[in-house]
Amino acid sequence: MIIHGTPVSLRDWRAADLAPLRSWLSPARPWHRTNGPYFPPMGAAEVDAVVARVRSGIAAPLPTPRRNLAVVETGTDRLVGRVDWYWECEETDWRRMGVVIYDDARWGRGYGTEAVRLWTGYLFGATDALRLDYATYSGNPAMIAVGRRLGFVEEGRFRRARRWSGGVHDSVVMGVLREEWVHHTP
Repeated sequence: MIIHGTPVSLRDWRAADLAPLRSWLSPARPWHRTNGPYFPPMGAAEVDAVVARVRSGIAAPLPTPRRNLAVVETGTDRLVGRVDWYWECEETDWRRMGVVIYDDARWGRGYGTEAVRLWTGYLFGATDALRLDYATYSGNPAMIAVGRRLGFVEEGRFRRARRWSGGVHDSVVMGVLREEWVHHTP
């Protein structure tokens, strides 16, 4: 499967993505400083486990909706990030999305906005979800701005929830309802 966009597209993982993925997961990469930096860095065993899960998913029958997709640069097919979703609460059909643009040279160029736009549209199209959301923190204003650009609403702000790196940050949840997305889709 591929979902075409500009400047990025979303697609199923391929074997050729495994080596770049392993490299992007290195704890020294800058994306770790904005994407949940308060969590401990991945060790070698955790990196191996992520790559193994992606590898096993390549050969397996793929579910609908997909649980995650590679974010690739349109035109070059170069891996630059990942989107995923997980159950915040399966019993109530509450899905939470995630996105990361690994390549810091691509930050500020619309890659994250397009990835979230494509992923949100796909998930609303492939499910009967009433809402979608993602969580970030006040130390990542770019992710808050992505949501605002796409019509997401700040639904939750847990003040001073993250004491980290000598500072204190809010935890922020950005959400959009199906009917808002239909009327707002850029």
